[in-house]
Amino acid sequence: MITKIESENDAFALLREIVEGEKIDETQSIELVNWPRFVIRIKGEQFNGTIPTRIMPSLLELQKEVNKAYCLAVYGEESTRKLTKKDREKLELVVKVDKGSSWFETLLGDKLLKIIQDATGKMTPEQLVLIAIVFGVLVASTVGWKAWLTKKSKDKELDSDLEKTIELSKLEKEKMELIAKAADYSPILSHLIDSVHSTQTNFATNLKENDTLEVGGSREERKPENQLNVTGHQVSTLTEKAREKAVEKVISGKYLLLYADFTDRDDLKVTLRSIDDGYEFKAKIPLGVIGDEQSEIIKEDSWNKKAMELDILVKQLHSRYTSAKVIAVKS
Repeated sequence: MITKIESENDAFALLREIVEGEKIDETQSIELVNWPRFVIRIKGEQFNGTIPTRIMPSLLELQKEVNKAYCLAVYGEESTRKLTKKDREKLELVVKVDKGSSWFETLLGDKLLKIIQDATGKMTPEQLVLIAIVFGVLVASTVGWKAWLTKKSKDKELDSDLEKTIELSKLEKEKMELIAKAADYSPILSHLIDSVHSTQTNFATNLKENDTLEVGGSREERKPENQLNVTGHQVSTLTEKAREKAVEKVISGKYLLLYADFTDRDDLKVTLRSIDDGYEFKAKIPLGVIGDEQSEIIKEDSWNKKAMELDILVKQLHSRYTSAKVIAVKS
């Protein structure tokens, strides 16, 4: 018996059957007919039959994801070091770039079938088919890219246009639920989904502010209502990492004075070393915090002979102090 998958709808229909408990007979063969087809279009000043070098790494990432999927299924791990020269040759993608436009297109079906064929007996038929289908819908369908956008937009403030772009229809919500159930079906699939999302992020981060990424089925079948269009500016708000803030706190301990600078009228600038852990850092001591006697002691470099107990207000980022101010000298 041959099961043909000729479209995204066919793929999701089979995906639903598997996650709902249907078994695939070992004599049943899967045929991917002109699906999945990775097709994107990028619009921008530098896209007119040309490919800026900043986009090339993203296309190579797609190849890496195909290789990883193969290794997960055939070798049980994502490390591509196990790939033989023959493996790489049969998995190699050919990306078509049309003249006078910026369409990027490659058919993935034969590569995914090779995964199913070469991993037969190493995983259940259901697991193999799920790997092929989930990988296909994630990279080649609008709902696959919306799944990534939805994940990236969590807890982010979005502009109204982007909110409208990633708004899910009832059918799209059902499809995303099926993908989530598939991830629960196999830990390998969960790992594969995260990996593909990482590649989609790499694609997005290489867009310039005014570039537009268009995803949505084959060129022949593409309809405005099924398209996903996002600008470089929109995705930058989703992919930029939140800037980590230093934590302010008061620390107390014994410190040796390594260096003192009196050139500033308001603050004494010093370099201190912690007696406890040997950590060295720069700090300021407002001249009002220390008296004339202590100031003279510091000038004479007497602190090198004796540890001083200090209270210090610091801002700490990871294990480093980004600023430090002595607020009390106890001895």
